Amino acid sequence: MSIRKKSSRVFFLVAILGALLVAGSIATRGRQGAVALAQGDNWTTAAAQRLGIRLLETRDPSGPPAYPVAPGDLLFFTNVGTSYGAQNTTNAVVVINAKTKKPIVVSDLDPLYTEKFTSHGIGVSPDGKYIYLPSIASINGPEGKIPNSTLVLDARTLKIYQVIASGGPPHHVKAFRDPAGKPRVFVEDWTWNSPAMNGKAFYVLDPTDNNKVVAGMLGAEIHGATYAGFTTPDSKYLYYSVPPPHRGELITNIQGWLAKIDMETWQVVQSIPMKRYPLWTVFTKDGKWAWVTHSAEETVLKIQRGTAPRERDKVVAEVPTGPGPYGMRMSIDDKELWVADKGELGPRDGATITIIDTEKNQVKRTLPTNCLRNDHIIISPDGQEMWATCNSSFEIVVLDSKTYDVKVRIPMPNRGDSHGGVFVSYAGSPRGIVAEVVSDINGLHGSALDAYLKGTPWVAPASR
Repeated sequence: MSIRKKSSRVFFLVAILGALLVAGSIATRGRQGAVALAQGDNWTTAAAQRLGIRLLETRDPSGPPAYPVAPGDLLFFTNVGTSYGAQNTTNAVVVINAKTKKPIVVSDLDPLYTEKFTSHGIGVSPDGKYIYLPSIASINGPEGKIPNSTLVLDARTLKIYQVIASGGPPHHVKAFRDPAGKPRVFVEDWTWNSPAMNGKAFYVLDPTDNNKVVAGMLGAEIHGATYAGFTTPDSKYLYYSVPPPHRGELITNIQGWLAKIDMETWQVVQSIPMKRYPLWTVFTKDGKWAWVTHSAEETVLKIQRGTAPRERDKVVAEVPTGPGPYGMRMSIDDKELWVADKGELGPRDGATITIIDTEKNQVKRTLPTNCLRNDHIIISPDGQEMWATCNSSFEIVVLDSKTYDVKVRIPMPNRGDSHGGVFVSYAGSPRGIVAEVVSDINGLHGSALDAYLKGTPWVAPASR
């Protein structure tokens, strides 16, 4: 009997020990599994880990198309936000027929990420598959319970597919091709002006591989508080403006600069001295010249680019503009520079566009548009129109690039503030209708860029 009791006691202890070992094993596997999931999932790359970019959410974006498309169509995608006194309360995407100049649909997105959020830019992947909508909780203070994020939408259903966060507020989104010719999208964060603007300089997404992060840079790697970047027509360099941090305190005393970044090595190869508040950069198609807006000086600077080995970029001219210049666009023949007189630093909203003769380096004319706080100018893919987005008059003003006349004013739904835009062309193919980004705030793309570089007119292809 005692032997049985002893055996039972031993068996009981062994059973308890076994149960503890099993429980410990499950808890350990749970912790290891969470770590493995965070480090080895199918989306998070080494670049994403280094930069601190997270995929917060993935959703099913399937469903019927939100709008019709046909071969030969040209659409313009913009956004309506909730800032600058807008009556709009929900951040949204607006799709406009670029031929009729009429809005055809407004997105209806989850209010969790859009109610009282805003966007100061919008992007579309080069193949027209995804829309990237920056969702900013606040640009002047601590964010709320829902973090700043970039919403990735299915461009046809206008439903959320992914939610990506970088830790800071996303600003602009632009399409480009890397030096190998691969389609890419980059998102740039605010990194200056307040403690809440703690984002990355920029991060690069691969839209052909589930929008995985393939590259990017931190502000410290560019050596400053970055603002906006633009790629050269040959896809070799990215030029990034670096104004003083905390512009309200330091802009009167500290100069900025322009970082020239090699897109193969993602290294700064030259820091070009600028004045106090450099913002926007554009290039001529031959790559020999660049122009940069300087809001604090109310001028633009002309740069002669160093294209030969060991040749450095240098500033060669300065031309006055209207109040607080912001975005710019070259005319299709590179003879004119169109500058948005936004009134960036106040105290009044800008309402004009300054046109500069790029050969004589002087103002050619000033266009009154009454487009209040015009920040971005997007050229139509055929070069015949300039679309100006108006933050404070809640509209888009379309101008004839030859006659300088206002062709039409497009009111924004719900009187929302519009920032930026993307032209997308549609063509027929054996695979069905295919889309192609042909112009955005980073310039011309795809077949429109090819035509521009060749000096031939662009015509929307009906088939591809």
